[in-house]
Amino acid sequence: MINHLTISTSNVEAEKAFYEKALAPLGYVKAAEFPGAVMFVDGKDGDSVWVSAPKPGVIPAPVHVAFTAADVDAIKSFYEAGLANGGTDNGAPGPRPDYGPDYYAAFVHDPDGNNIEAVVNK
Repeated sequence: MINHLTISTSNVEAEKAFYEKALAPLGYVKAAEFPGAVMFVDGKDGDSVWVSAPKPGVIPAPVHVAFTAADVDAIKSFYEAGLANGGTDNGAPGPRPDYGPDYYAAFVHDPDGNNIEAVVNK
């Protein structure tokens, strides 16, 4: 289990809107905001995701983060919200038999190009 993670971005404001909408179907809510950073917390277990500007002189490298979804409907909502809020398609909701017999996921690139996934093993 991960307590928290940070995703660096070149534009906190653009990413804030993306993550607020895309993570809502997965149970995350905006919990804190500071200049250059915003935190989203999973209401179920308290895990958090920080979206923040990098330290001066640091260029953020794209990351892949996979969030566990409650069900297929949450994955579809994540995908739709991500696309509607500045994300781009990187894999529509559907089964991924190459990843496992029960693997169902969707992938969206956030505005900075990070590969954000929602997944459930149904």
